[in-house]
Amino acid sequence: MPRLAALAIPTLFPHGRHDLTFPVSVAQEAVDRIPSVGLGILEEAGHMAHGDQPDAWLAAVAAFLT
Repeated sequence: MPRLAALAIPTLFPHGRHDLTFPVSVAQEAVDRIPSVGLGILEEAGHMAHGDQPDAWLAAVAAFLT
């Protein structure tokens, strides 16, 4: 995480609420430690959030980029 924080570039973690591989708590810890990271939780998605909820994933990415 220190290396990611050192990049100091805006980063988004679109994360599935039901991800059993990397729980939301892991993503939240990264967000708490890295100032340039945002967390977009997709409520109805698991580990493959982009496949589980492609429209919500694309909307989160689009909102982040604008």
